[in-house]
Amino acid sequence: MVAVIKKISILHRLKNIVTKTRRMLSWRAKIKDEHVNAFDARDIQQDIYNHTKNIKHNTYTPPYIELAAQLLVNEQQIFEAAATKLTTIAKSRKKYANEIKSIFTEVIAGRKLSEEKINYLNAKIDEI
Repeated sequence: MVAVIKKISILHRLKNIVTKTRRMLSWRAKIKDEHVNAFDARDIQQDIYNHTKNIKHNTYTPPYIELAAQLLVNEQQIFEAAATKLTTIAKSRKKYANEIKSIFTEVIAGRKLSEEKINYLNAKIDEI
């Protein structure tokens, strides 16, 4: 699961970069020189709006996956905040509880964590 979290966070970043680049290139290609009249500007804005409106998101990523990537950060404060938020999600949404517990156990088993972080995650697993 930790590997999946890393892949999804990397894919999410790449998707944002590609989307921004695509938008930039689509309107930039229409500009022949640095001067744009009002009609061209309106057409560029309309094309960008139509393009972003037609993007279809056919995959579903649970809301906690991107948050779980923060468990891999070395900073204690970010780690604890992510664990606390994931615990809150698991307590409020029972359908995610087992997956969040398995993420916590995989993070404990798969990474060399300090004793403090291991105890913190074990406490959060017990709290769920």
